[in-house]
Amino acid sequence: MNNRVLTQQQISDFNRDGYVIVRGHYSPEEIKCLQDKAFNDDSLYERAWHKKDAEGTVSKVCLWQETGNDLYSMFSRGRRLAESVEAILGEEVYHTSTKIMMKEPFVGGAWEWHQDFGYWHKDNYLLRSDIVSCMIGVNRATIENGCLQVLKGSHQLGRLDHNKTGDQKGADMEFVEQAMKSHELINVELEPGDVLFFHCNLLHKSNQNRSSEPRWSMICAYNTLSNRPFKENEAKVFPFEKIDDSAILNWSE
Repeated sequence: MNNRVLTQQQISDFNRDGYVIVRGHYSPEEIKCLQDKAFNDDSLYERAWHKKDAEGTVSKVCLWQETGNDLYSMFSRGRRLAESVEAILGEEVYHTSTKIMMKEPFVGGAWEWHQDFGYWHKDNYLLRSDIVSCMIGVNRATIENGCLQVLKGSHQLGRLDHNKTGDQKGADMEFVEQAMKSHELINVELEPGDVLFFHCNLLHKSNQNRSSEPRWSMICAYNTLSNRPFKENEAKVFPFEKIDDSAILNWSE
């Protein structure tokens, strides 16, 4: 294992709270590589889904499943993320998806309260919630530009029912409102290079971006090998080979 894997205390915090924030998990030099690539990558906009929230405001998401030799894969294949998730889950994992969230200034839409497993379990034919997502701050995430919000410890509630909300699937609000009475709401403000590790049953949302600053993040998700889809579907299990984290700064087109 590499020396950037989560500590036992961080893993304990994750198990208790459903998330843990690791500050400065990537260096300024590594994040600048990601910023230079993503902010100048027109294909992200060309391939992006446009998801409306309940008010019709749009957020843009570009998602893919297969890793390769591109710069984004230097992050998603890196031992820093994959082995940290393996330390949390206690088992070998594979990469399920990477997505780049593009919440633009003034117009970036909200994401309604939901659990990722609220739709992954049925859409992807997964029995267990052995999935962890890793949100990398590409630029600053603040309350003003619509940072992620989580309900601390809400992963312990198990999977809630989800319904259509705009173009999104949201958790049943009757249950969410009850959960908010006993689970603290946390604003996940991130600096570039910070990483949020979060459980797929953690209730989370984000507000619209009403600021002049964009809010971009890259989210890599991993599932245990023993929890592969039990039925063939669009969520393929592609070969996944971890690489040393030095590949980020050594990458070239």
